[in-house]
Amino acid sequence: MNKVFAGFAGILILAILVVRHSAQGQTTQPSDVQKQFLGSWKLVSTEEKLKDGTSRPYKEVGPHGVGYLIYAADGHMCAELTNPDRPKWDDPPTTAQKIAAIEGLTAYCGRYEIDEANKTMWHYPELAWEQGFVGTKQRRPYQFEGNHLIFSGKQPPGEDQSVDRWAIVWERAK
Repeated sequence: MNKVFAGFAGILILAILVVRHSAQGQTTQPSDVQKQFLGSWKLVSTEEKLKDGTSRPYKEVGPHGVGYLIYAADGHMCAELTNPDRPKWDDPPTTAQKIAAIEGLTAYCGRYEIDEANKTMWHYPELAWEQGFVGTKQRRPYQFEGNHLIFSGKQPPGEDQSVDRWAIVWERAK
């Protein structure tokens, strides 16, 4: 009986230590940089600077794109951007209207990490409208200017190589 009690007590102590460690992890205070990201951001603009010297907004959202970006203290984020100039839907919607709707949308949620030394935010999509986006590691070089969060960088290999640089500007939601 004493061996059973000792075994049970050992498991109980281990469980208490695990719960205590887990609770301590949840109460860890965010860094000053993470505090700057926390909350909701509203899309201001998107831009792709092309190698020929011209620029354009992101094709998916167009020149009047709208969107939100949300960062939570628990390390999760969601982003949704859409083109408000997409065709309105008939009732029922046509196939062309459905295609235009999905082509005018970018949406994903998942975890994030901040590399403060390199001023880079990393997004890890766990769900996304585009299935191939799930499980990827998305680099977002960042800077803050007043109440704006700016992601910008060189176009990565494997994407539209007519684009030299890209930028997306967010404003803290009020």
